[in-house]
Amino acid sequence: MTQEPSPAASNGPAPGASDRLDSWKEVAAYLKRDVTTAQRWERREGLPIRRHLHDKQGSVYAFQSELDAWQRARTLQSEQSGGPPARVVEPPRPDPESAGVPAIPAVDRLTVSPRQWLGRLSVVAVLVGLLVASVSFGVARGRGSSTASRITSLVVLPLDDLSADPAHAYLAAGLTEELTARLAQLRSLRVVSRTSAMAFEGRRVALPTIGQELQVDAALAGSVRYQDGRVKVSIQLLHAPTDTHLWTRDFEREAADLLQLQSDVAAAVANEVRVQITPEELARLTSVPAVNPKAHEEYLLGRYLLWKFIEEDRLRAIEHFHRAISLAPEYAAPYAGLAHAWWMRGVLGPLSLKEVASPARDAALQALARDDRLAEAHAAHAYVQGMFDWDWGGAEATIERAVELEPNSVDARYVYALLLMAMGRLPEAISQIERAASVDPLSAQVQSTFGRILYRAGRLDEAVARLNRAVELEPRNSGTYSRLGDVYDQMGRGDEALRMFEKARSVSQRPIAAYGAQVARTYARMGRTQDARELLANLQLRDGVGTAAVHTALGDLDAAFAALFRAVEARDEGLLFIKSEPNLKGLHADPRWAGLLQRMRLGNS
Repeated sequence: MTQEPSPAASNGPAPGASDRLDSWKEVAAYLKRDVTTAQRWERREGLPIRRHLHDKQGSVYAFQSELDAWQRARTLQSEQSGGPPARVVEPPRPDPESAGVPAIPAVDRLTVSPRQWLGRLSVVAVLVGLLVASVSFGVARGRGSSTASRITSLVVLPLDDLSADPAHAYLAAGLTEELTARLAQLRSLRVVSRTSAMAFEGRRVALPTIGQELQVDAALAGSVRYQDGRVKVSIQLLHAPTDTHLWTRDFEREAADLLQLQSDVAAAVANEVRVQITPEELARLTSVPAVNPKAHEEYLLGRYLLWKFIEEDRLRAIEHFHRAISLAPEYAAPYAGLAHAWWMRGVLGPLSLKEVASPARDAALQALARDDRLAEAHAAHAYVQGMFDWDWGGAEATIERAVELEPNSVDARYVYALLLMAMGRLPEAISQIERAASVDPLSAQVQSTFGRILYRAGRLDEAVARLNRAVELEPRNSGTYSRLGDVYDQMGRGDEALRMFEKARSVSQRPIAAYGAQVARTYARMGRTQDARELLANLQLRDGVGTAAVHTALGDLDAAFAALFRAVEARDEGLLFIKSEPNLKGLHADPRWAGLLQRMRLGNS
C-alpha cells in the first residue's frame, strides 16, 4: 500500500521511475539540505513525501518533479510575502572543534527509573541546560557563521513530539516552555514568548514568513522522542529570513534523575557564554528546580488560559493554579499566576478592586516568600502596590526589579506599561508596551492595551490600527470593541462608536447598562443631550468614572466631581487611569481636580 502524495505535488508531469528518490538521504541530497530539514519541511510545509506501508516503520520515497513543483510554489509564496527566496543553498557547516567551539563535556549516566516524575522533569531541565549552552554560544559568538553574529532575536518554535506513547507528550511541550524561559533571561537576546510561538503549532508556514511576522533573526526548531527509556532531542538553529541552517545538534540521554549533572552543565554553559552573561543570569540558567512535573503542567495550563484575557478562561486558570499548589505547596510560580488572575478579575472582570485586593496581594507575597527572583511574582506585587494600595513609588521600584530579573518578561513589561499609564507618563508607557509587543507580537491583549495607551496619548489613528489588530487576534474580547468605541467617540465618529459599544455588549452578552455610560457620553458629544440625560437617569449606572465622564460631556461639573469623589471612597477600578483620561479633561482647570489626584497619591497633572 502506498500513501498518496500531498496536494503540493499535483502540478507538473506525471512522476516516473526515472526521477524517483528512494530514501530520506536521497531526498535531502536533491534538496541540498540535510535529512532533518527535509523531515521538518514535510511536517511543517507539506513537502511531498510518499510512503510504503508494508512494514511497521514504513519507508519513504519521492519524485524529483513533485519536489521541484513544491519548491517553485514555496519560492513564489515567499516572494509574494516580501521575503527572500526560500531555497538557499547552505554552505557546509564547519566541524565544531575546527571552528573553535568547545565541546560540551561528557557526563555520567544515572540509573533512576524513567517512570519517576522527578526524573522526567530533570530530563527536561538538563536538556534545556545543554541546549541553552549551545544556542547561547552560537548566538553570542557566531564562530563558523557570519549569519550567527547578526542574531539579536529568536523564537523557539513548538518542538514536535515523536514519541510513540502519548503519555510522554509533556516532554516536547515542557522542553519548549523551559527553553524559551531560560533563553529569555539573556539580556543580549530578544526571545519571543511561547504564547506567540504557539500560534504556529500544527500550521504549515514557511520559516521566512514566521520570521517576518515575529520580526526575529533566528528560530529554534526540532523534535523530542521518548523510546525504550531514552530521550532523544534533535534541535536546529535556523536563520529565519533564509531558512538556512546555522547548526544542528542531537542530544540523547537515559531518562533519569540528572540533578547531579547540574555542575557539569553549568560548566559547559559558563565556558561557552561566559562573556555574554552576568553571574546572576548564569546561576538562573543552570538551576534545576526540583518541582513535581504534574504541578508544573498545571501551572503551564493556567498560564495559557490566563493570557487569553477571557473571564471564563481566567476562572479555569485559577483552578489549575490551585491544583499546582496542592501538588507542590512550595512552588512559587502558581502563586504568582494566582496574583495576576485575581487582579485581572478586578480590572478586566466582573469584580470590584475591594473584592480582589486581598487574594491578589496574598498570592503575590506567597510567591515572593518562595522565590524572590521570580520576575512574574514581582510584576504581580507591583500591580497590587500601585493599583490597590496607590503606592506608586513602591510599585515602580518593584516592577523595575522584575524587568531587571527578566528583560523579556511579558508580565513585567505589560504591568509596567499599565502603571506608567496610571501615573500619566504616557511616552514611557508606550515604550514599555512596545517592548511587550516585541516579545509577544501575537497577544491580543497586549495589542489592545497598546491601543488604549495610544488613545490616551491622543494618537487616535494609531490606536485604531492596534485595536483592529487585537480584534483580528481575539474577536471574543469585548473590551477591545469597547475601547474602539471610545476612540471613535474622541474622533467625532459617534455612529461608529455606538456600533462598537453594541458589538461589545453582544460579544460579552452583558446588559446595555454595562456600556450605558459610554453610550450616554457619546450621545452628549453628538448633541443628543436629552437621550444622554434619560439614559443616565434610567440605568442607575455603577461606573462612577463613566458617570463623571457623562456629566463632564453635559457640562455638569459639580455632578461630575461628586461622582468621582464617591468613586474614590468605593475604590472604583475605573479610577486607576483618570489622570490621562481624555473624557475628563474638562475638569482639569477646576481646583477640585488637584485634590482628587492628591487623594489617590497621583499628584497634580
